[in-house]
Amino acid sequence: MKKQFTSIVLLLAGALAACNSTEATLSVPSSGGTAASGATTGQAAGQTATQPGTGSQTAGTLRLDKLQIAPIVGAPVSVVTPLSRRLAADAKAKGVTLAGPNEAGQAYVMKGYFSALAENNETTVLYVWDILDPSGNRLHRIQGQEKVAGSAPDSWSAVPASAMEAIAGRTMQEYASWLAANRAPAAQTGASAQ
Repeated sequence: MKKQFTSIVLLLAGALAACNSTEATLSVPSSGGTAASGATTGQAAGQTATQPGTGSQTAGTLRLDKLQIAPIVGAPVSVVTPLSRRLAADAKAKGVTLAGPNEAGQAYVMKGYFSALAENNETTVLYVWDILDPSGNRLHRIQGQEKVAGSAPDSWSAVPASAMEAIAGRTMQEYASWLAANRAPAAQTGASAQ
């Protein structure tokens, strides 16, 4: 019953977050570094990626290690700040370059939807991250929840920075794992073409 309730809450939270007009922008420093080798991007199982040259950028200009994080929907800036700091630190540690909002060349865009729900003196932060190609096609989804003790009339005020940092850590770990799995086919294709 509890798993069914959690699944329903996650689905409802995703729908609510998508309807929420609150957006918090993740600020990232400008990137630098070298372009990743391999001209094609990997595909998630059952999903299609934009073919090179059909989007606004050609495959030769895309960097597989470069990610843009879109404005976060549903969470106030006060709780997004520790999340963004941790995402930036973990991205750097994992070799992922974060692109600023006006930069080009990123292979992926990550858009986050957040909700906070209070129940039984506990607050649950629900999150969904969609990994998109530069044309906006969803390639992968990362989702989960973080529970914290306590509740408040404004559920976000009960969420400590440590909870948002934990979400950021799990998010970047899952993103890096997905990215590594999707780099392998591109690397193998490039190696066999030589």
